[in-house]
Amino acid sequence: MRKFYKNTDTPPAIEFENSPSTGFTAVPPGDFLNVLWIAKYEQRKYDGEKYYLDIQIDLYQKILDATHTETEVNDFRNHTKDLADLIKEGNWILAQRACAALTTSGIFDTTKKAQIQADIDTYILNNY
Repeated sequence: MRKFYKNTDTPPAIEFENSPSTGFTAVPPGDFLNVLWIAKYEQRKYDGEKYYLDIQIDLYQKILDATHTETEVNDFRNHTKDLADLIKEGNWILAQRACAALTTSGIFDTTKKAQIQADIDTYILNNY
């Protein structure tokens, strides 16, 4: 997992990486580290809200073009509600586990499940 690192510049440069670059050390526990984590989780929440909005738009368009019915989309939303909540809250690691454990149902078929799982896995790889 990535951590926050800083250099000795004033103000310090901050990086969020798996290991520190030359001249960087771990940001010590305290208020400054808490502020960095709050900002990181705010970004994860924003990313989750945007990702879920993209899913909603796609589903709405599929209703309009008669690919899916309103009932099918509503069933999808109900079936994936807990997963959607985790994503929108920015809890991507918990969402990763929840998606893996979620059974397929209706339009949340193996293809859609695999697509969402791959998106979550990629997000975690790039952001955690």
